[in-house]
Parts: sequence; structure tokens; C-alpha cells
Amino acid sequence: MMEQVNPNYILQTNDDVLVPKNKSKALYTMKIVILVIIAIIVIASLLFQENIFGELPWTVRILLIILTIGIFVKSGETEYAPSPMELQFLDEYMIFYLPKRYYSRRLMRKEIVKMNYSDIKKCVYKTQSKLVHFYGNAVSTWWNYKKDGTIPQSPTETRNVTDGLMYFGTRFMDDIDIVKEIEEHSPVKVIVENS
Repeated sequence: MMEQVNPNYILQTNDDVLVPKNKSKALYTMKIVILVIIAIIVIASLLFQENIFGELPWTVRILLIILTIGIFVKSGETEYAPSPMELQFLDEYMIFYLPKRYYSRRLMRKEIVKMNYSDIKKCVYKTQSKLVHFYGNAVSTWWNYKKDGTIPQSPTETRNVTDGLMYFGTRFMDDIDIVKEIEEHSPVKVIVENS
């Protein structure tokens, strides 16, 4: 962990992240094959200045259209999954610690976001979308996971964010009153919105 100071309180819970519903390698491979076929048809049409797609038999065109729509719809389906996170409350600031956050099939990160309480302009809990938004300044540091599952010694990037938005989801926090947790352990007041 980045911080050497012991937090006054640590809330260990789960953020929610969108992940693909179907993680099938076969579906991913078919998607790539369809994209390559479409690219070949487009490039060939440009090179020969003819509508190559229009020259294909109607059964092949219909099959290609159905396959394209089906694969992209199926591979585009997502669902919420729990992702471990910690909210660390210290005297002057709070830390959002995400040990392994999913962004895409190829990108996972360890993240540490530090926000001074004095830099938090507003905190909103949106009850419908189950999101907590922190508006203000922050320092965000992350390490991109390598293919072998390790992270580099040095951060991949550190950013000073001005007037930014840091948020997390509460779909997997049924047993936690997140508004109470934030207000009890920090000077931050949470605005509850039914949106």
C-alpha cells in the first residue's frame, strides 16, 4: 500500500464494475474473424472500386449480417461484478484503494486515489444508480497489471486531478450504510439524491 500512516478507519467492501457476461474465447475469436472479413470486403471494394458485398450471393450476405449482429450483441452484454475496494479514512484526507480493478479484457489496474477533505467540493449518493460521487481535486496513482498478473514496481501513471469526479458503486454493499460510514469517519457531508 502507498500510505505509511495508519488510517483511523478502513472500510473493506466491494465496488461494482461492468464485466462482459460472456467471456468465451470462441466468441471473442469469432468477433475478430467477422471484423477481419468485413475489413477485407471494405478494402477490396475500395481497391477494385466495386461493391464486393453486393456481388456476394444473397444467402452469404444475409448470413454475414446475422452473424455480425448476433456476435456483437452477444459479446456486448455486460453484468455487474464485485471488485474489492477499501475506503481509508485519515485525519486530513481519504484514500480509495482498488487492488485489482477490471477495465477491459486487456486492462486491469491497482489504483490509489487520495482526496483531501478540504478539496472535496461535494459528495452525492445517487440511490437509483447506486453510485457515490466525490467531486473535487485528487491525486490518482495506478499500476497496470502485466499479462503475467504482476504489477510494475513504479506506478504506470500518477495524475493530479482538478475538479474531477471519483465514484464507486454500492450494488454489493447491501449490509453497509455508505452514507453513515462516510459521515461518521470524515467531515464530508453526503447529499442523497433519488436519481
